[in-house]
Amino acid sequence: SGQDYTQREMVEGDDALRRSEELDALVSFYGQETIIAVTPHEDNNSNTNKDGTDNSTSSTRHHANTKRNAVGPESSIEPPMIWRIRISPPNVGDRDCCWLELHLPSDYPSLAPPTPHLCIPQWILDDGKKSILVDEMIEMWTEDVEIGLLWAEHCRSALLFLEDMEDETRQQQHKQNDTVKDDDELAEMAIVEPDAVRTFVSPNGTRYHQPIRHFQETVIRDESNRRSIHRGEPYHPPKSGASETLVAHVANVTHMNHVDWVLAQLLFEDKKVGRATHNMIAYRFYDDEKQCWVSDNDDDGEKGAGSKLGALLEMSNSENVLVVVSRWFGGVLLGPSRFK
Repeated sequence: SGQDYTQREMVEGDDALRRSEELDALVSFYGQETIIAVTPHEDNNSNTNKDGTDNSTSSTRHHANTKRNAVGPESSIEPPMIWRIRISPPNVGDRDCCWLELHLPSDYPSLAPPTPHLCIPQWILDDGKKSILVDEMIEMWTEDVEIGLLWAEHCRSALLFLEDMEDETRQQQHKQNDTVKDDDELAEMAIVEPDAVRTFVSPNGTRYHQPIRHFQETVIRDESNRRSIHRGEPYHPPKSGASETLVAHVANVTHMNHVDWVLAQLLFEDKKVGRATHNMIAYRFYDDEKQCWVSDNDDDGEKGAGSKLGALLEMSNSENVLVVVSRWFGGVLLGPSRFK
């Protein structure tokens, strides 16, 4: 009927507007160089299989050189119906870059999901693992929800996890191949320059505004600073993305050296924590040497989070404690509700 046709037109118009806004958000989040939007007639050379995996490495190069349509705040309401999002891990150059390609139906996001295609070289991810990753994305789909950012972050996390596994394998092989060093060599290795500093730079770069951290090697290697670190259960905030996760770490501390040792242990030794979107910090302890209370906090780029953690320690009258809350962004902007 005419009324049904009008309602359908309204839904399609709303979907088009939402797709345009989502594309603008993706460009704002990842940057112009990471998003490519094309129209179907520009994609005749796409080299993908029905299961959403690509069947040649050359298709990846085609994506990287595709002419970009205008995207961003000044683009038209109806954006191109194929989006490509770069999801390459840090060790992959432009020649073998990885892409998540989304083919958008006209009723996305209200009723139908995009069709995901993974354009990833075989040496990074074989077809079997690509199919599993595509299935995971489909399972994450919820009707009437913009899914692009969530899928892209899920793929990035999967590739980084594989990279971590390969690093661990290489490290184990390296240890097995090492010969046992004599006592003189071990003693030489144990010597640390008094001013030696170990620096932590987040693998996320400056995207989440995390600071660069510096730790004294003498503090890290001093066994008297070693603390037991207790980890809480993962928490998934309501209405957040499927991969949104918060994990709390708690340690007993009575000196700033203890605080630094725990932070260094988490950031350098736990690769998942080191790659977290944010590691919010708060501590409160009584310094026997200075005869005073010492407390401070750090947002780690999550504005307002550190001060709220610090306030909780004060309100609960917690003593001699360091709390580190790690957050892995799930693709949904929660706003103030993330602190509730």
